[in-house]
Amino acid sequence: MKSKILIVDDEEGMRVSLSELLQSDGYLTVPADSAENALSCLHNEKPDFAIVDVRMPKRGGLDLLNDLRSASPNLKIFMMTAYPSVETAVFAMKCGAVDFFTKPLDFARLREELSQYSKMILDAPNHNIRQMPPDMLYGESLAILKLKETIERIAPTDVPVIITGESGTGKELVAEAIHCRSLRLQFPLKKINCAAIPDSLLESELFGYEKGAFTGAQSRKVGLFESANTGTVFLDEIGDMDIRLQSKLLRIIQGGDFRRVGGTEDLHVNIRIISATNQNLPDLIHKGLFREDLFYRLSVISINTPPLREHIEDIPLLVRKFVTDFCRAYNKKEPVVDEQFLDILRAQTWPGNVRELKNCIERAIIFCDGQRLGPEHLPEQYKTNLCKNDISLEYEKSSINEAYQDLQRKMIMDALAKTNGNKTQAAKLLKIPRRTLYNKLNKIGFGNDARY
Repeated sequence: MKSKILIVDDEEGMRVSLSELLQSDGYLTVPADSAENALSCLHNEKPDFAIVDVRMPKRGGLDLLNDLRSASPNLKIFMMTAYPSVETAVFAMKCGAVDFFTKPLDFARLREELSQYSKMILDAPNHNIRQMPPDMLYGESLAILKLKETIERIAPTDVPVIITGESGTGKELVAEAIHCRSLRLQFPLKKINCAAIPDSLLESELFGYEKGAFTGAQSRKVGLFESANTGTVFLDEIGDMDIRLQSKLLRIIQGGDFRRVGGTEDLHVNIRIISATNQNLPDLIHKGLFREDLFYRLSVISINTPPLREHIEDIPLLVRKFVTDFCRAYNKKEPVVDEQFLDILRAQTWPGNVRELKNCIERAIIFCDGQRLGPEHLPEQYKTNLCKNDISLEYEKSSINEAYQDLQRKMIMDALAKTNGNKTQAAKLLKIPRRTLYNKLNKIGFGNDARY
């Protein structure tokens, strides 16, 4: 069964000619001469694709693009115009268009893209009811909920995405989540770390090579882009890519065209590119180490993964997840996690973010042989780090627990002093629930103190 295509253009000749060409390929077409009629056709005909002219009277194509995306998030929308500009193209892609065509249309390219997208739709009939795999992004904080909401919004589109953030914040997991919420789910997700491969080898890994292209090239090799055709490519640490190779990457992003190393034939692929970096790309551009035009192509959508210190409230949930995983991996009975254990973790700055937390929990599970996971199972660095955050402790105590109680008491008193005794604000400052603060005040003997 062929796909249905909504054609929106105020010029009758364009609507008729494009309809005839598409119908000759077996597509069903639905013409509309205005934005208003297009929305009515969307509701009544439920098309799979839309081809929309940018310039139309009354309501233009870019406004209609937003309306169509809101009404039907999975609708694949192609924009076309006789008055092209870089600004218009970039804006359209940011709003969710999958491609941008200049009139007169390159019908061969349009036909190829429609064919590939149609295959995706047929291979993914239940796309609308897919859910993000539950083990990808753990957290219930506002920062993580906003991240998930962004992923849900951009995943069904095909625009390039760049993921920024500190090391260990889960940039690769975000890329996987985007792929798994897209129409490309049934097709490959290929990953490569640009910093892990020498510049001399990265080009052949990405683009492949022909037999005899260089010494040792005894047979043709298919590159990453070619093997990922119709799927997604994740370029991690994109900031480390050599600037000479960036021009070839720019070409494949612009039109999907490339050549194997040592080849003379132009090849074409339909892929979505997601990239990631923990570097400041504008700084690299200023230093001449990164192409500005490539940056704008890669960053149609930009996502920042928050560091763990900005969503400390997710630590208990993450800890439970990692404890369960490592107990299963090491065939151990799952222990009860002590509240003091969690409090110490909450007090860290976590320069290594979630990856560091995960490694910390793995080590704790290895050394835990009982039914309780407590402060004694943590590496010393996490206990000694507690006194570095502008907190002085007297370590003339007979046990870690006594030192910890002193630390906890001082942190609570400092928070209450800063908030003039407002427990709600103090709890927010400490990044703990208000009920937990009440319980801790009772434990340290301040539950009935009139000052608080």
